[in-house]
Amino acid sequence: MPKPPCVLVVEDDRLIRQIVVAFLKRGGYTNIVEAGLAEEAIFHLFRDKDLQINAALIDLMLPNASGLTVIRKLRNSKRPWRRNLPIAVITSRTDTETYKMAARRGIQAYLLKPLSASLVNETVGKLLAGVGIRAPKPLGELDAMAGPPPTSAELPPTLDDAF
Repeated sequence: MPKPPCVLVVEDDRLIRQIVVAFLKRGGYTNIVEAGLAEEAIFHLFRDKDLQINAALIDLMLPNASGLTVIRKLRNSKRPWRRNLPIAVITSRTDTETYKMAARRGIQAYLLKPLSASLVNETVGKLLAGVGIRAPKPLGELDAMAGPPPTSAELPPTLDDAF
């Protein structure tokens, strides 16, 4: 049986990172590596000899070093698997300059926050397919709500109601 694909998630905001990981798990991914800083990502990509990462989701705005720095190090690597690693950036930046800087570094996808489970899984699936790796089967409906929407009686009062 083939080894499950390994996805690296690089996001400094712990809550967003946990959400992305939960989305991937719902999509059937079981081999997920997390990094909150660029330095952690670089360790996993360059120093962890037992780890074979197949795709990466990298936030552009990280403390100490940007996601673009991580991507540049990958693209300048001597090892072909690092140079060719499929990468999707995660960002809330919508300006064209940021997009152009990322595109010049050879990214395969550009994900704007807020993210959805279906978008994350569809993107990672396409990244993996581009290098001949089959994505796992999702565990269920990706963007399904956990039950019916709340009724107005169940919703908290609005600020208007308080004044």
